[in-house]
Amino acid sequence: MTTTTTDGTLEQRQEVRTLAIVSSVHLVSHFYWLALVPLLPALTGLLGVSYLELGVALTLMNAVSAATQAPTGFMVDRFGARLLLILGVMLGAAGFVLIAAVPTYPSLLVAAVLIGLGNAVYHPADYSILSAEMNPQRMGRAYSVHTFSGYLGFAVAPPVVLGLAWLGGPRFALAASGLIGVVLALPLLPGLAQERRLARAPKAAAAPKTPALALITGSVVALTLMFTLVNLSTGMMQTYMVAAVSDLLNVAQSVGAMALTIFFFALTAGVLAGGFVADRSSSQSLVALGGFGLAAVFALMLPIFKPGATLALVLIAASAFCAGLIMPSRDLLVRKAAPADAVGRVFGIVTTGFNFGGMIGPLIGGALIDWRAPAWVFYGSAAFMVMTVAIAVAVERSAARARP
Repeated sequence: MTTTTTDGTLEQRQEVRTLAIVSSVHLVSHFYWLALVPLLPALTGLLGVSYLELGVALTLMNAVSAATQAPTGFMVDRFGARLLLILGVMLGAAGFVLIAAVPTYPSLLVAAVLIGLGNAVYHPADYSILSAEMNPQRMGRAYSVHTFSGYLGFAVAPPVVLGLAWLGGPRFALAASGLIGVVLALPLLPGLAQERRLARAPKAAAAPKTPALALITGSVVALTLMFTLVNLSTGMMQTYMVAAVSDLLNVAQSVGAMALTIFFFALTAGVLAGGFVADRSSSQSLVALGGFGLAAVFALMLPIFKPGATLALVLIAASAFCAGLIMPSRDLLVRKAAPADAVGRVFGIVTTGFNFGGMIGPLIGGALIDWRAPAWVFYGSAAFMVMTVAIAVAVERSAARARP
């Protein structure tokens, strides 16, 4: 009994350590993705460029990440997740240091490519490690902490970067941001040696790996579309919350800014709660139905009833919390659809949907705001939520039919 208890305690400690390391690197990925945004006004003067030229660099980051994320998933399964994670952090860090050292527009474009390449590593590598090293009974909670750390990276990026710029200027902020990622990636190094030893060890009677073309199943394609829709449903509201709320309800932009803050914190709280829900639920599609169904209802109440500011903030918080609930269950759906030897590759494919949504959503939302149709930001988000639920139900039913 004592030995069993001790073994279980050691296993849980190792899981906590793994989760902490992977989540800290996930925080870096989101921090890097947003770190340039607070510096855009300073970069126009530092580089002598327009906002349009800076927008081209940000679009290039998304395009590079979208184009390379699926191939990176194959590299994760081939060369090891920790090795690729370290390389990804170093590429991103090199991009920030490059701009700081050589503040020119061509350097910015090269840095955008480096940051996009580095970002492509995180999701396939993170999920590969978690799927291999976490207890399946705690997988939903592990995914929720991992997702939460990413949103935390978004949250801390603006104040940290602006604080660094206040201390030493934009070039100092860029260089320091690069070094932050390197420091947080250092705990990956001890596990790297063991990973390389296992990769070099001879594998007796190893089962043949799932062929690449066999991974492009109907479920994987549907899940990629689902990830795109998830990003569209929450990302469009998040990106244009300030303008949409102030225009729709005819209130000050400070109310819209407060709505965005509340939306973000409620979403992250929902993500953490969703981990416990996912581990206790036998049907991830039902979680999606309940979470996104309620989120869509709360979102629709804003343009339909146009409530006062206080009630509007409550509805936004409720919608965001319910949307966050489904995130760990979303990840479990992907894990169930992935062959055991191809978790990194499948996550690399389906999380490309994040980049597709990131490229499409701002265009749709921006057009709606320009056309003076802020209500359709919420109508559109609710519609994307409903489509997400439909795909989740279809994928889980398909998996149930295919299961012996």
